[in-house]
Amino acid sequence: MGMIIRFLKGLYTMYTAIIFILLLLITFPFFMVLSLWKDKALLPMLWLCRFIALGLMIFCGIIYRFHDRNKYERNKAYVLIANHRSNLDAPVAAISGKGRVRYLAKKELLKVPVMGQIFAVMSVYVDRSSPQDRRKSVERLKECVKSGDSIFLFPEGTRNKTDQPMIDFKDGAFTIAVQTQTPILPMLYINTDTLMPNSKPLMRPGIIDVYYLPPIEVAGLTDADIPALKQRTRDMLMLRYLELSGDK
Repeated sequence: MGMIIRFLKGLYTMYTAIIFILLLLITFPFFMVLSLWKDKALLPMLWLCRFIALGLMIFCGIIYRFHDRNKYERNKAYVLIANHRSNLDAPVAAISGKGRVRYLAKKELLKVPVMGQIFAVMSVYVDRSSPQDRRKSVERLKECVKSGDSIFLFPEGTRNKTDQPMIDFKDGAFTIAVQTQTPILPMLYINTDTLMPNSKPLMRPGIIDVYYLPPIEVAGLTDADIPALKQRTRDMLMLRYLELSGDK
């Protein structure tokens, strides 16, 4: 029985990969044309990314359920954060945003055919091995927020490949929030690591739940408050994650 299940998961994984590539090929000409308009093309490019995420739902049975989405005001700028336990978090990040959103992405994605060209317009890239480049990426993200865009970061800085619910948070998201006086909107992605585990390159269909937690206001906070803000936010996400996942 175990071999049959692995075989079926292997077939499904290949099928999902083919669907994803086909969706990229369908949307690629539109991405290329829109990229000529650079910043002005951000919103329609985000719509195309959300179209791809919806395509995975329709054709691959990856269902997104949103909880308390009314906490997210479309025309308000936020520092959006979420836990990061799977590569499947990428399409979830695309479809869970509203309005204009800029994403922090690792520099290595620039080398990925098609995807690198797509995200060059939508994202701020960072070389995670360079402290200087990390500081520059924070400054670029701050400029995006000041222009009225929301920004999205995984505060853990990378995928959590441990057996812990979350790894330690980095300062970046909280520094940007405090220095631009922009509220933080935390989200929890539940079940992405079950559908697409880090340990095995095999997928299965299922439901991904996206929970929007209450926005965290930072008005009046200073740099001295960043460590406490980071810890308070992580504690809130951790508690809610444990409640939802059933882990104790």
